[in-house]
Amino acid sequence: MVGEDNPKCGGLRSMARYHAVQVVYRAEITKSSLEKILGESKNCNEIFITENISTSQMDEAFFRRLIKTMDENLPKIDEIVSNNLSDNWRMDRLDSVIKAILRLGTTELLYFEDIPSNVVFNEYIEISKSFFGKSEAAFVNGLLNSINPR
Repeated sequence: MVGEDNPKCGGLRSMARYHAVQVVYRAEITKSSLEKILGESKNCNEIFITENISTSQMDEAFFRRLIKTMDENLPKIDEIVSNNLSDNWRMDRLDSVIKAILRLGTTELLYFEDIPSNVVFNEYIEISKSFFGKSEAAFVNGLLNSINPR
């Protein structure tokens, strides 16, 4: 059976996180609101997150809660991420996918106390690896570790 928070087996929440990264990324690069991006996706019966996995296979309630919480707290989240970047980095220099990953990971660390920190780290490291190499995944890991308030 698919584990709820196991990124290796593609759990329902894992897929929701992966799709959330895609939605936040799309909003960033198109300079659109998350509301607009989500509205556009409502017109589609099914969106494929990966080649073989669609939005019908994710935890929809968790996805909505994650997106809404991030959107409502974005200024604070961006400030926290910015404050934890090294001196030679700024938010506007970060890759848009990395920025989406950090924003969502920070959202979970700050506002989803029911999810253990190690699960949050593992999930977003795995997502990072699906888009990038080891150095970017290490960057995400290090930054989320420095942000972790628990």
